[in-house]
Amino acid sequence: MKNIGKTAKTARAAKAARIAWALGGFIVVGAATVVACGPDFPLQLLDNRAGTLKNTPANSFAWEAAHLVAPVGKLQADEGSTYEGQREDAPGSLRMREKGQLDDAQFARLKAMRAQPDGEAAYAAGAGLPAAVRLYTAGAQDYRAGGDLLARAQQRFEAVLALPAEQASERAVWAAYMLGRLHAANLGAAGKDGAAERKQAIAAYEKTRALALAGAADPLGLAVASYGEQARLHLFARGEQCGWNDFSEGKDCVDGIAPADLKEAIRLYAQQAAQGSAGALSSLQAISFWALQSGDSTAPLIDDALARRLLVAYALARMGDIVNDQKDSVYAYDAGASTSGASGFADAARGDAGVKPNPVLSSLVDALRRRALEGAPGADRVAALAYRTGRYDLAQALAQKQDTALSWWLRAKLALRSGDNDAAAQAYARALQSFPRTDGSLEPASAGLLMAEQGVFTLSRGQYVEALDQFRRAARGSTEQTGSEAYYYSSFGNYVNDMSYVAERVLTVDELKTYIDARVPASPMPAADAVAKATRTEQGPMAARYAAMSLSPPTVDDRLRQLLARRLVREGRVEEALPYFPDERDERFVDSSYDENGKESPVAWRTRAKAREYGQALDQARHAWRSTRRAEGWYRAALIARRQGMEIMGYEQGPDYAAYGGSYPFGAGRDGSIYYDESARAPRPDTPLGRAQADLVGPYITDGERRRYADSEARPYKRFHYRDVAAGYTLKAADELPARSQAFAAVLCQGTGFVFYDAPRAAELYRRYVKEGAAVPFAVDFGQNCVEPDFAAAARFPYVQAWRGTRRWVSQHRAVAAAALLAAALAAGVGAALYRRRRKPSA
Repeated sequence: MKNIGKTAKTARAAKAARIAWALGGFIVVGAATVVACGPDFPLQLLDNRAGTLKNTPANSFAWEAAHLVAPVGKLQADEGSTYEGQREDAPGSLRMREKGQLDDAQFARLKAMRAQPDGEAAYAAGAGLPAAVRLYTAGAQDYRAGGDLLARAQQRFEAVLALPAEQASERAVWAAYMLGRLHAANLGAAGKDGAAERKQAIAAYEKTRALALAGAADPLGLAVASYGEQARLHLFARGEQCGWNDFSEGKDCVDGIAPADLKEAIRLYAQQAAQGSAGALSSLQAISFWALQSGDSTAPLIDDALARRLLVAYALARMGDIVNDQKDSVYAYDAGASTSGASGFADAARGDAGVKPNPVLSSLVDALRRRALEGAPGADRVAALAYRTGRYDLAQALAQKQDTALSWWLRAKLALRSGDNDAAAQAYARALQSFPRTDGSLEPASAGLLMAEQGVFTLSRGQYVEALDQFRRAARGSTEQTGSEAYYYSSFGNYVNDMSYVAERVLTVDELKTYIDARVPASPMPAADAVAKATRTEQGPMAARYAAMSLSPPTVDDRLRQLLARRLVREGRVEEALPYFPDERDERFVDSSYDENGKESPVAWRTRAKAREYGQALDQARHAWRSTRRAEGWYRAALIARRQGMEIMGYEQGPDYAAYGGSYPFGAGRDGSIYYDESARAPRPDTPLGRAQADLVGPYITDGERRRYADSEARPYKRFHYRDVAAGYTLKAADELPARSQAFAAVLCQGTGFVFYDAPRAAELYRRYVKEGAAVPFAVDFGQNCVEPDFAAAARFPYVQAWRGTRRWVSQHRAVAAAALLAAALAAGVGAALYRRRRKPSA
């Protein structure tokens, strides 16, 4: 398929390439769609709640363009990459497709045919091949040779179509398509009747599709490509074909295209897009861009229902509003900008400062307003465009006459603008009645946004558990992936951060536990034998993990369960937390580490087992009978908190950011701004409630949410707070140890190393050692090169110290010690004598 053409020079090069490909049967039939990577951090709807609830609802242009018309039959586009098509062993190559048609000897003859200089020689080399394959390939060789041989190529293609249907089937679609290309190439040629050639080309392309629909082989998707080729026949002005640059640069060529031809081209491209062609989407986008540059270009198209729907879809999804009087902002895409709407372009409906409606969109609405569109197909999109430009009366009038998910969504926004929250709640519910299968007015991504937006509204009404449920369902719909990428998407997909914020900072831990127990199951763990079987095809130390993730991708629900587990551990409810951590046997959740060469390998520990060990250490620390055993428990708990604290007790969002493995000190939740560019910001409040009021500003936030946010804040309120918890445990261990023991100095040394980046906290532990501890070899670089504490020696320490003290006193007071020893011996003798006398039997 070729859609809107290039400039003259580019077109000639493209034509040469097409001829070369046709020779070998590899006709270039498509263009790849490039999708740019988004930011690391997904857009959070709760960042700007007013903007979220006022935002203009819109589907993507790709989805709208692919749904302008219904698909025909089962025709499918095939627009694979050119490079892969060149390799005979590639899955999409012609050789692999022809395996079922030709045996090895026949395919060798076919390759010999394609190596000949012209059709005559090729035909002679193809003896023994099926008639259709032999005739078509000979014609392709004549087509490549060009010049006078094009007429002979045409004859051979026609001969293919003249064969009986069962013989022609293998190459009938190809031959009809190439006849259309031959006639199309003659448009404007000297001595040719352009009208007659166009008519014959159109007939050939229509026959291409008819043959494919009747069952003829179409491995290259030429039937769908023929829509684009036929559309190009209508993009002529004064004998010249208009190309992509003519549309993108607004050149005079396009102005000469008859409106009827332009509408027919739109119809054909829309049909091609409905069959799955990415190239058709690019063509429709180019036409829409040109048509909306001026009223003169728009007017001839909006009286056609299909063209009108196309322009409205493009205006909603691909055009922004004016930001700070910068006209270029209408084409500036930035999904992360605070002024951006659902489409990623600036949206004046959000009410952000410095954003004004795009006059092009206002002019389009004015033109549409003069037509009676209330009952027309796509009137709900026109209502959305009217809403975007501030024509709320028109938006209300059009939405009221529609009963689609999109129209109810608009009604919810209009009700919010008028302050009718009850009507807004009812409209949201009506819009979501068919979720996730909608009535055709919303694509799946828009339906997910609708549900997440309802979560914002529900949260603003103080319905916290219901808000979590809505965000969770929206996040589950936006992160449906397969294979090993699933866990990445469950971490970075849309609405996951909003869901996690409500779960971690708004709900109480008991509310969250009750919700999860009732509604959030863990995903099934893949069977061990299935993982072992899948691992045979993988390589590397993490093969088992990736194989397991492919068999049963982790879900948003798994992530939510782990969030609860970490909350319970922070609350000291470790035994309750264990079932919500992944099973120790589940390969999907095995953590990894990297060596100095960047090689990844699995760690030896498992999260649930480590959490259990942490709980046991705390139990020992609190209930052991001997003080050194209590100290040992505190120290074990400290080591686990420091080394695996992120996994077993870290906050999903601030201050730990387990959502990103702690790699970023911002990007999720409400309080990320306190950790970067601190010098440019006002000092932070020093109380949890003060910080809640600073973080949660703007409308649609309840006082109850602020109180809950303050109550769920990290204690202590520090980055990697669990490290400070670990340092605190070392202080508790020191409390249970003799101050002059090696263990006392060692645990404080380790604790200082845990928080070396926090100077005041590290100094607190060091001062404790200096004040109470004894000199040790590792005191020189205290906190950096520490040794393990010797708890056994600490247990003996009081007795050893007592014995040493006694010996020292004796050496200093020898006479007194001797007298005391003699007195003790005499006393012992007297006592022994009395004891024997009492035991002597009477006479």
